[in-house]
Amino acid sequence: MSNPPEDKELEITEHIAELRKRVLRICIAMISSISVMFYISYSLLLNFWYTLVGNRPLYVFSPIEWVVIRLTFSTLLSLVILYPYIIYELYLFAKPGLYEHERKFLRAILLPSYLIFIFGFFFAYEFAIPFLYKLALTNSAEPYLSAERTITNAFKLLFTFGIFFQIPLAMVLADRFKIVDYKTFKSFRIPVYIIILLLVTNLTMDFTGLTQFASLALFVAMYELGLLMLRIFQKSE
Repeated sequence: MSNPPEDKELEITEHIAELRKRVLRICIAMISSISVMFYISYSLLLNFWYTLVGNRPLYVFSPIEWVVIRLTFSTLLSLVILYPYIIYELYLFAKPGLYEHERKFLRAILLPSYLIFIFGFFFAYEFAIPFLYKLALTNSAEPYLSAERTITNAFKLLFTFGIFFQIPLAMVLADRFKIVDYKTFKSFRIPVYIIILLLVTNLTMDFTGLTQFASLALFVAMYELGLLMLRIFQKSE
């Protein structure tokens, strides 16, 4: 296979300089965004807390805990907002070393992937997390809920839903661009499920295990949906 047409013979120092330039831009954007988000994070976090657990009071067990929560919240929200810009900078850095079909694949998946991630994020925030936490807390005897543990676990679930919702799109595009085909996805289905089961069960999301189960069920549903879409496309060809 021939080299990519835009590939250039660059010295290692030039590669490092180019990477440093793009990472610096990303860092400046992230620091600026985190600063703004931290300033407005107090009211946003309170609204997020009451969305999660209803009218249960919020308990902070150390002086630094609330600052850490706000900083984590600001960082994650900044990542969500700046994701298209971060990916764009990284794509420009990697572009000269990519083959044309790889460039087309990335261009085809980036915007739809981001929009689906936002949809999964929104779905988890509006429906899945409130339902799961309400179910988990209904029979809970815990009088005090740690703000750090409860909110951090909710963050994990938000990102899990955002990422897992993108699975069908990634599978379809990988097949279309001859990266991974339908037969490979199908033959590796069970091993992939076992790996995800091991990963999810080792992530602490809540004390009942409901959110771990929901994450696993969502992954399986999205993977099966991807396989179904690939079968439909194959039959239509």
